[in-house]
Amino acid sequence: MDIQWPLLIFSVLLGVTSGCFVFLGVGELKGKFKDVRFLGALIAFVCLAVGGCVSVLHMGHPERATHLLGNLGSGLSKELFIVAIMGIVSLVYLILAKKDYPGVSKVLGVLGALLGLVLPLVAGASYLIAARPAWDSAALPLMYLGGGLAMGMTLMAGLVLLRGKASEEGGFALKLALAGVVIMVVTSVAYVVWIAVAPYQAPSRSIERLLAGDLAVMFWLGVVVVGLVAPTALTALACVKATKGEGGTGTVKPSTLAGYMFAACACSAVGAVVLRVIMYGVGTSVEQFIYH
Repeated sequence: MDIQWPLLIFSVLLGVTSGCFVFLGVGELKGKFKDVRFLGALIAFVCLAVGGCVSVLHMGHPERATHLLGNLGSGLSKELFIVAIMGIVSLVYLILAKKDYPGVSKVLGVLGALLGLVLPLVAGASYLIAARPAWDSAALPLMYLGGGLAMGMTLMAGLVLLRGKASEEGGFALKLALAGVVIMVVTSVAYVVWIAVAPYQAPSRSIERLLAGDLAVMFWLGVVVVGLVAPTALTALACVKATKGEGGTGTVKPSTLAGYMFAACACSAVGAVVLRVIMYGVGTSVEQFIYH
């Protein structure tokens, strides 16, 4: 199947929003990250807004996007609905981020985190089509969620280390980032395994294309090395360096650790894009579903 770049960009930006708000929501529950919640919420809102605008470009008539509201049972309508709710919550949270309304901010932060967990799942669920076996698994929306958590959480951890209370909150931020990266690795591997075991195998959607075929360079370099190994190594290294040294205060400056996190975020984003390109590449149809 041809790559649908507007939808691909939308899903990646949606993932960043998801990861940022899950990070902020955990921070609200723990009473942390107040110094970066405005910037984090701003990034999340901008990614959501830009992603939403880009997503309609795949339609023949983008101006008719509101017609989706007439069929609330469709996957695209569900996406539009959840994005709209997330937009309202993130905007209100952003407005209140620099004000002293701790109770309201906590409620909105937690609500945003819950919506953040749902967003990528709804976006990924739109691809669950029996006629495209390589897509027809819960592993696909979970892969969307994992990538989003890694991108958003490493980005937010970098902001905490650079502009927040690094000495007090940096360690916890790094743990969240590491958790996000681990989830990304697990869900990405799970999706690749699904490609290998999906029903109605055919050369156009076989795992051999990834391992040694025309998609091998993208898979091994873009997904495995850059998208999975690099973020894991960078985040783990940052966690180690943050706890070593006299009194466990770390052996490098917080700004250096922030650089590790921003690099991990960039690598995760590259991996997310490449894995989606591969997803479209193996998303071929089963003829018997089309003609019978």
